[in-house]
Amino acid sequence: MPKVEITTDKLNLDVKEGYALIDMCEDHDTSILFGCRDGACGACMIKVLEGADKISPMQDDEKDFLETMAALPNERLACQCRIYGDVKIAVSE
Repeated sequence: MPKVEITTDKLNLDVKEGYALIDMCEDHDTSILFGCRDGACGACMIKVLEGADKISPMQDDEKDFLETMAALPNERLACQCRIYGDVKIAVSE
C-alpha cells in the first residue's frame, strides 16, 4: 500500500494504489486547498519532494497551466494526481 507523506502537515497516510490525491485530501485534514478542482486555478499546487515517478503522468493541460504559472519542475496540481507508490509532498508557497 503506497504511503503519502505531507511534510507541511506532518502527516503520513496509507492509500490505495491509484487513489486520487484530491480524494485523499477530502478524506483527511490537510492544508492542501482546492478551488476549481479541474486544474485551472492553481490553488492546489504542491511540491513533489520524493517519488515523482510514483504519481500519475502529467497531462498536456496540466503541463500548459503550470508553464503559465512559471511553476518549478517539481510542482504539480494535486487535483490532477493519482498515487502509485510512496511519495513525499509539501504545499507550494
